[in-house]
Amino acid sequence: MAVCAIVAAIITTVAWRKARERANRAESLRAELSNQLTQAYELPQVASSLGVPKRVAMVYNPSKAATDQAMPLVMQACGLFGLSEPKLYETDPDDSGFAAVQRAKDDGAQLVVVTGGDGTVRAAAKALMSSDVQMGIIPTGTGNLLARNLHLPINDVQACISIAFNGVVRPIDVISLDMLYADGTRENMVSVVIAGAGYDAEIMHSTSDRLKAAAGWLAYTEAGVRNLRGKRHAVTISTDDGESKRYRLRSAMIANCGYLTGGINMVPEAAIDDGLLDVALLDPRHLVDWIQVATAALKPKTKSPRVTTFQARSCKMVFEEPLVAQIDGDPIPKTKEIVAKNIPDSLQVRVPLPKTPNERE
Repeated sequence: MAVCAIVAAIITTVAWRKARERANRAESLRAELSNQLTQAYELPQVASSLGVPKRVAMVYNPSKAATDQAMPLVMQACGLFGLSEPKLYETDPDDSGFAAVQRAKDDGAQLVVVTGGDGTVRAAAKALMSSDVQMGIIPTGTGNLLARNLHLPINDVQACISIAFNGVVRPIDVISLDMLYADGTRENMVSVVIAGAGYDAEIMHSTSDRLKAAAGWLAYTEAGVRNLRGKRHAVTISTDDGESKRYRLRSAMIANCGYLTGGINMVPEAAIDDGLLDVALLDPRHLVDWIQVATAALKPKTKSPRVTTFQARSCKMVFEEPLVAQIDGDPIPKTKEIVAKNIPDSLQVRVPLPKTPNERE
């Protein structure tokens, strides 16, 4: 009988503990659900306090696979914040999104969420610069250069959408570029990261689209190695202080900020909101120089002696012979002349909230 009593006591204790655990889980789920419902109820007020614009547009590149994931999440975010459904604008391959963003702006959008690669982001920047319309970025390209420089979570669509609605607004500079092409035509472009002519552009022009689809940004490495050997080019550069100087080099770049793919910081001193553009001139002569340039680019605040840099508010580059060129990683026609000017704080971009002291540690 004593044994039976002990067994009964054990069974009773186990049953009581299981019942207690179930009750605790139920209470935990009830509290979590209550918290979620409270947050959902309060989100419109939270949106107002965060300054989330009421009229949202989404401009998207339909060729990007992540678009199908992003679109319902943007709609869901608008619903949670008590906003009207976003207006949707599809980009056109002929202009990479400028016309779509301009339509969104003309229709009264206060926040344009841009889903696409560097070309789409740059087209959006051109349409939105010098306006009060804010831009959120969902990077879906190969390089995603502006997103990297703004410390957006490149491979997390949902987190980028959260930043577009919950982040803070950061004014950044835009570089205006007046281009004179080899055929004599002129065009005004903008850059938000780096524009250049010479070796850097040769990489962009010769990178295989098929390899980019398969290997992502690593495809640029293959093109970079393939184009290491090449001749130097003559360029005359004048800045806003009136100084004019002739150089012979492999690559001439105009930077708004310096981070590229693969952890490379091509122009460490470049700041995206300092009102200045940074000119970087690469002149490696042989393989050892190239290794030195690459090593310096991978180390914070390290500069190679084969890279000359200086800052200015504007500059003019005249090439002795037309060179292939690129803007923010996208190839453009051979260029004879570039006139660049920094337009300070001209683009309003949604970026992550600043880290707290504990998060920095």
